[in-house]
Amino acid sequence: MTTQSATPEGGRPRWFKVALIASLALNLVFIGGFAKAFWHHRHGPFGGPGMMGFARDFEPDRRKQLIEEFKAGRQAIRPLRQSVRDAWSEANKVLTVEPFDKATFKAAMDRVTAAELRVRSAMADAVVETASKMSADERSKFQVWLERRKGHKFGRHFNRDRDDE
Repeated sequence: MTTQSATPEGGRPRWFKVALIASLALNLVFIGGFAKAFWHHRHGPFGGPGMMGFARDFEPDRRKQLIEEFKAGRQAIRPLRQSVRDAWSEANKVLTVEPFDKATFKAAMDRVTAAELRVRSAMADAVVETASKMSADERSKFQVWLERRKGHKFGRHFNRDRDDE
């Protein structure tokens, strides 16, 4: 007498694979939710260590004003950042053209450098404009905040290149 099983020859029923995939998807949703909660708890509702992070230490009305200033500066910089991406794409295309033309590639890289300098200049202008609208106490806090961030801005090996050590 032979017994017939409802499962295929490999072992488990077909619904088991579907349940396994659904369980995996649900686990990923929960892990993503926990990661988001951790990020917002660690960095607060105004984001990470950027300019928005500086604003979170102020009273709600002043925080809102500073955040609006930072957002206005960010909006002015956005098209300039796109021009940097476009310049890099152009330089990458020139790099692969045969025969390689050093002068053409140098000109493309000069355009990348010029676009990056425009972004840096616009960022500096936005910081200066925002600082001009701060009180003396706020600028003092801003200076301390910038000094603390210096290591982040220049990388962890910032002090390695100094000659006075």
